[in-house]
Amino acid sequence: MCLLLFAYRTHPHYPLLLAANRDEFFARPTAAADHWGDSGVVAGRDLEAGGTWAGAAAGRVAAVTNIREPQVPSPTAPLSRGDIPRDFLLGPDKPREFAAQLAAERYRGYNALLFQLGEQPELVCAGNRHPAFAFAPGVHGISNGAPDAPWPKVVRGRAQLAQLVAGLGTGLGQDNFVTPALALLGDRQPASVQELPDTGVGRALERALSPMFVHIERGELAVPRDGDKTPPDVYGTRASTLVAVDRDGVTQFWEQTFTETGQSGPLRHFTLSPH
Repeated sequence: MCLLLFAYRTHPHYPLLLAANRDEFFARPTAAADHWGDSGVVAGRDLEAGGTWAGAAAGRVAAVTNIREPQVPSPTAPLSRGDIPRDFLLGPDKPREFAAQLAAERYRGYNALLFQLGEQPELVCAGNRHPAFAFAPGVHGISNGAPDAPWPKVVRGRAQLAQLVAGLGTGLGQDNFVTPALALLGDRQPASVQELPDTGVGRALERALSPMFVHIERGELAVPRDGDKTPPDVYGTRASTLVAVDRDGVTQFWEQTFTETGQSGPLRHFTLSPH
């Protein structure tokens, strides 16, 4: 997952509203979002390592983004970052407790969003490039750098999500949330050269990765693979995810997947209610 935009405690009826894109190589095997047995969790699944990039249970949400730092050596026998949201959602720990017990040094760079309605604190950002901290109410964004770092897609996405949330009434549905949020995530406009961050991958790749919706053809540019030596592959936005948690804990989850050519698949929708 390479872009997380979320409005926390900015709407009286929805404590958390999340819009996120997962960017990944298309050769990496993946299962679309679905119920994980009778666990109460809905998420997509990384079929290579077994984890997920974003998922939810009733009143409980987790997502992870990688940190783009090609100059930083990988730890020995690194764990998959997708294990973090998976294990949080399947386990009993509160966000801060879960963040505290993570073996952070075993992972490549990450930011993990951990939310549980009604806990203190409710919304925690775990990571191994900063201490875990609780988010204050507001509209926030994380891409492949520090939380709320002013990358162009984060700045633009936060502003657009804030405007969308401000226009929501007491009800949330296809026309006033799902369609505009997916349109926000589908923005393919790259940033100007002057706005680009410098993460060590070169200006051409920084610009290709700068839109909210990313699509890089096979052989167009060499996208870093965390040390993997396999041949170049099509890389880009493979899924857009929306999550809405209401004040009673009813949690809605939407996923829109995309093909190698950038075409959209069917929109999947799930509603998770507290017991």
